[in-house]
Amino acid sequence: MTRQVIIEPVDRPRLSAEQVRQVAAAHPAVLAHLETADADRLVLGEALALTHDPDEGAPFRASVFDPVSNRGVELRGTLDRPEKAEVVPSAYRPNPDARELRAAAEILRADERFPAGDDVVVYQPMPPLADLENTDGTTVRRPTLGVYAPSGDVKHRIVAVDPVARTVDWSPAGVSVAMHPDHPDDCESRLPAPVESLRDRGGPDAVRLRVLDGGTELWNLIVVRPRASAPQNPGDGSGVELREVRYRGRLVFRQAHVPILNVQYEEDGVTFRDWQNEETRFTANGADPVGWGWRICDRSPKTILERPDNDAGNFQGVAFHDDDGEVRIVSEIAAGWYRYVSEWRLADDGTIRPRFGFAGVRNPRTCMRHRHHVYWRFDFDIEGSDNDVIEQLDETGPGTTTATQIVREVARRRRRPARFWQVTDKASGRGYRIVPGEHDNTADPYGIADLWFLRRRGTELYDGNPDEDNRAMLDRFVNGESVSGTNVVVWYAGHFRHDQNAPHPHQGHIVGPDLVPVT
Repeated sequence: MTRQVIIEPVDRPRLSAEQVRQVAAAHPAVLAHLETADADRLVLGEALALTHDPDEGAPFRASVFDPVSNRGVELRGTLDRPEKAEVVPSAYRPNPDARELRAAAEILRADERFPAGDDVVVYQPMPPLADLENTDGTTVRRPTLGVYAPSGDVKHRIVAVDPVARTVDWSPAGVSVAMHPDHPDDCESRLPAPVESLRDRGGPDAVRLRVLDGGTELWNLIVVRPRASAPQNPGDGSGVELREVRYRGRLVFRQAHVPILNVQYEEDGVTFRDWQNEETRFTANGADPVGWGWRICDRSPKTILERPDNDAGNFQGVAFHDDDGEVRIVSEIAAGWYRYVSEWRLADDGTIRPRFGFAGVRNPRTCMRHRHHVYWRFDFDIEGSDNDVIEQLDETGPGTTTATQIVREVARRRRRPARFWQVTDKASGRGYRIVPGEHDNTADPYGIADLWFLRRRGTELYDGNPDEDNRAMLDRFVNGESVSGTNVVVWYAGHFRHDQNAPHPHQGHIVGPDLVPVT
């Protein structure tokens, strides 16, 4: 038999966005708190089950947000009886979705101050919102938009749009595009994609991937595309998410993804928490066996890291490519002017290579030195949950290491004598070794740490991001619980310094560890 890469759509226990809307519309506590009677204007997403092995009665949480009152609540209930859900006030404010951005762009283009010219591009910048606080304590939701006018006196502006009042603030407080004498020009050659150009063309949220070689099934897993990746509501996705990962029939991960992605600028201290659910275009050629958004490629896909100087392509979603004994799972995502490559590489020998790449489009901000911090979350279930062991392998001599079991939750840095870490099943001894990548670096004070070893809790999918500086708040999960013979989660951080004046070689724009089988 020939080698096969097979994808099939899958469904997951959930409430659809429309079902959540119906629950919210019929729940008097929701409408009372949001001070609205118009359920059609609410912003919400799907409600996914929280448990490891969900059934129809699994618990869920779902955020419901009203962009007019700029208020939100969280529904907490079970999938079989959503109408009984508890309603809890929420401080979570979702980023503007495509519909909201297109409406804001229409208001912006109608403004008398909008620059003339066919070469003007309206794009989504950072930060995504510039809300205005009123004296009475209420706030006005204002999506931001970038205006790129290459023939104008000012090439880039960031404005804030009030969709209710239909007004534009051309100098929103606290928002800067760093247009000053030290940074007069753009640092990227790629033009940003206009907000109107990126539209979701549908297709399944998730597929089951099977890799067979000579009739033997090597890999069997669920792949979730960025637009539907967890965490959502609250949370802003995690790039390409893997679930129920099995190698040669043995369970490896229950879930693997990147829930946290941060940027910090060295010169002025500005920070961002980037979203990872906005799929953007890259080049991928091949067939779409399950519909739009999923492509099996006949040649290697090209993201912004490989293609010519533009922010374009023929595909949005997740691409698969069988590359000489290793299947690549690739997507490109956008967050303002940043472009990220979310990738997983599954080798025939069982090695898993998570990878994350960094790039950007034309803007002055990336002229400034900044650091990216990417945080993978690996929910290991080696041959099943509740029986895993974590060990740290220290270098004790040339070519020799000594293993020490980690028995309590802890955060660690990648520094000698520590060389590797591994998670194994307590009974069989099988598992995976975490080998740090060559370009992963180690954390600065803003990055906090490099690894966290935790007992799995369904409520610890997202750090909540409560502080203004957006840093990863994973230390709040470290409370001394046992991780010996339990169900464990490992968070792994990669750190990349981006300096246009000291460019790295191409591979320097990609970080990620190797996860090597232990047999």
